[in-house]
Amino acid sequence: MTDAPHVPVLKDETLGLLQPGQGKRIIDGTFGFGGHSLAMLDAGAEVLGLDLDGVAVNTCRRISGDRHRLKCEQMSFRHLDRAMQAVGWDKVDGVLLDLGVSSFQLDDPDKGFSYRHDGPLDLRFNQDSGVTAAELLARSSESEIADLIWKWGEERASRRIARALVKAAAEEPVATTGRMREVVQGVLPRGVRPEPTLSRVFQALRIAVNEELEALGEVLAKLPGLLRPGGVFVVISYHSLEDRLVKQFIDREKRDCLCPPGLPVCVCNHHKVLKPLTRGAVQATRAEEARNVRARSARLRAAEIIP
Repeated sequence: MTDAPHVPVLKDETLGLLQPGQGKRIIDGTFGFGGHSLAMLDAGAEVLGLDLDGVAVNTCRRISGDRHRLKCEQMSFRHLDRAMQAVGWDKVDGVLLDLGVSSFQLDDPDKGFSYRHDGPLDLRFNQDSGVTAAELLARSSESEIADLIWKWGEERASRRIARALVKAAAEEPVATTGRMREVVQGVLPRGVRPEPTLSRVFQALRIAVNEELEALGEVLAKLPGLLRPGGVFVVISYHSLEDRLVKQFIDREKRDCLCPPGLPVCVCNHHKVLKPLTRGAVQATRAEEARNVRARSARLRAAEIIP
């Protein structure tokens, strides 16, 4: 395998910000099929590819057989520091986090990421650890399920859906994507398209099962200590919850003081650690959106670590 079988999102913008080249060490925290990583290797950089998905890690290891500057670890990006220790890296020049679910995961029924395919209600990136979405539902109360769907899916019908799921589970476990689809569709008014609601419910379950936002918050907090001065991180997100978290982090860490307005002197002792490199969120061009449907919801933000 010499080329990535998918099109990496916002590749030119990402490379322009990370500036991969000889002597640079860059972490791809969500390797997938390696589209971004291959481009950075071609530019001369050393790359450490991380992923929780076993298929992605095996792909990384196959590529590394021909690309000696590529290292691979099956690990969440929340443990970026651990991964660096494992390969003997101290500081790095760049970090890329391309969040969300890749097409190969959505197309695999056994992973349960998509309501369009019948399969087990799993939704774990790493199917060797953690609880499945079916197990999470089975051990949660109606109010917990409703809160989960509202918090991570921003779905207005969360309480109706939670009530229906608990009722359905009393008769038959909601253990497959088909069963989940059937229950959710059953609470929607006649004539309403089910796809948007199903997308939000599956998103909520996926985020909860994989602790995605907790992981993102953890790695963002670690980045200033892991990147060299002048090092750059790039985050590509695909829904508002992720993008908001990245935006808030950059807005906070670009400031010298976090004290409430009106205080005569600063008492927080906070010092800025980064400089934003993007003005707002960068979005794909219409040409890229036409080539790659996944790019339509992508939002890219980047920042540079200052001394």
